[in-house]
Amino acid sequence: MNYEEIAAVAVKPDLKPFEAFTKIGPASLNGYVVIPDNLPLDYFDKIYDEIDQAPFGGLTFGGYFTEINKELSAVYLDQSPFFKASEHSDEELALIEKIKGVSVRALGFDNNHIWVNEMGATEGAEYLSKQLKKLNVSEV
Repeated sequence: MNYEEIAAVAVKPDLKPFEAFTKIGPASLNGYVVIPDNLPLDYFDKIYDEIDQAPFGGLTFGGYFTEINKELSAVYLDQSPFFKASEHSDEELALIEKIKGVSVRALGFDNNHIWVNEMGATEGAEYLSKQLKKLNVSEV
């Protein structure tokens, strides 16, 4: 789907900050946590060095989720380090902002990227949520 098609059907999910959820990925059930606006989407950000990522195998996703046709879906917008606003029209940039308005921001991990994690996707997502809540978000 292109940005225009997504913007036409996307609905904001009823998920709150630090709420954990799972979704089937290409290889396994993956774990995610909704993050508030004051935490970075870049899962390589140094603030995430403070959390214990070992039980869920490390962060592998930082991006957006929205509901498309009543299904929670990851949408890839401008969070990639390879995204260049100059390569997009003003209309596309406006659509990206519109989609963000009906999306939640999330961090996540693949439960079976190279090997199965110590915690399953559900338990790992709940653990990640607890770890993220412990961060001193006032320093972000």
